[in-house]
Amino acid sequence: MSLPPEPPHPSGSIQVARPAILAVIRDAVMSCYGIVDLAPRSFASSLGKRLGRGSANRGIDVEVNDGHLVIELSVVVEYGTPIFTVANNVMKSVQFEAERVLGMTVDRVNVNVDGLRVSRLGEGSA
Repeated sequence: MSLPPEPPHPSGSIQVARPAILAVIRDAVMSCYGIVDLAPRSFASSLGKRLGRGSANRGIDVEVNDGHLVIELSVVVEYGTPIFTVANNVMKSVQFEAERVLGMTVDRVNVNVDGLRVSRLGEGSA
């Protein structure tokens, strides 16, 4: 008994828009335990955050070459959490989610911890 022939693959190309890539990465980062925020990577981004004009690429820099990603992140970590462990979890989570959702290969994820912040949940409790 022979198998039925495979249907032909459609011709064309697939391109994932930069905002979609940034959204996947941002969601992966912010879902990690110990991450408080993404840090601005430039003065203009920092100024925009202070003025309430957040940017979709704040704290994220992505290079895309032939379906391969190199990701540079700047994060703010919760004070008191193990920084190395949090950063390592961010690297793994971002790589996994980007490859799973986008179908692109992640060559490298660099995580820069640019600050520590005490959570507001603990304020006011004695």
